[in-house]
Amino acid sequence: MKEPRSLLDVAPVMPLISVDRPADAVAIARAIFRAGLPLVQVALDGPLSYEAITRIATEAPEVVVGAGRLTDPEQPALARAAGAEFLAAAAPSLPLRGAMLDTELPHLPAATTVVEALALLEDGYTDMVLHPAVSSGGLRHLRALAAFVPAARFCVSGGLTPADLTGYLAAPNVGCVTADWLTPADAVRRRDWDRIRRLADVALKLSTPTVSTTASSPRERSSTVRAL
Repeated sequence: MKEPRSLLDVAPVMPLISVDRPADAVAIARAIFRAGLPLVQVALDGPLSYEAITRIATEAPEVVVGAGRLTDPEQPALARAAGAEFLAAAAPSLPLRGAMLDTELPHLPAATTVVEALALLEDGYTDMVLHPAVSSGGLRHLRALAAFVPAARFCVSGGLTPADLTGYLAAPNVGCVTADWLTPADAVRRRDWDRIRRLADVALKLSTPTVSTTASSPRERSSTVRAL
């Protein structure tokens, strides 16, 4: 496997998890890691998210834990202090982008429109989050972005299902997709970590027709992420 040059090159699927109990975050992250995915994003959707990041960072150091769905300029510094190793935005905000840059962590700013993607390119970014992907036009919108902003590559986020993986990953300007369906509420409630592992395994297998991730272990890919 080639050394990844960005977060988009680590794995075709970037898990995004939300947790109500930070203690569950470690078991969830380990289950996803066992399926072969080295990265886990914790959605910053509440005050407990930062504790979940800290728990994963300290108790499951083999997993590269990041903060996802950032929308507020105050979040990047808090996420870094909690132990996040990368950041992914969900809002095309200039103050948020500056705050992410200030952390010196690997990060993905967000864009939805051609104008927003062009602005990121002018600031030196080629890799970015497309959010919300499905409601903004899905694959048709990605084709428009490819025509007007061919240098941009996207981590596609928002509204996708497992059935969408192959189609989106086949798009030439897509590097990875965000998977936010790996932690069904009933599975987390019952602490059915093996079901979460199976869902992550299915997501990875669905993505392998377009992107090969079999050349190295998740632990090896974790190490390469930390060298970005």
